[in-house]
Amino acid sequence: MKLRKGPRVSVDNERCELFGTCQWEAPEVFELERNGRLRYRPRITEEDWEPAVAAARSCPMQAIQIKGVFDE
Repeated sequence: MKLRKGPRVSVDNERCELFGTCQWEAPEVFELERNGRLRYRPRITEEDWEPAVAAARSCPMQAIQIKGVFDE
């Protein structure tokens, strides 16, 4: 698991309604805690890229953004 400067995940907390679809799609990146807060890793690995993109696409509130690319 190699971290790089690459892609960053961000969540708009004003839009997020805590449905938890992101956790289903990318449990290594997103975690809905018992207290109702969403925790996530802002930097993702190459292995987490596809699940994180799936999480962003499946978010009903479109609250997740992924920006950047992996260094070559």
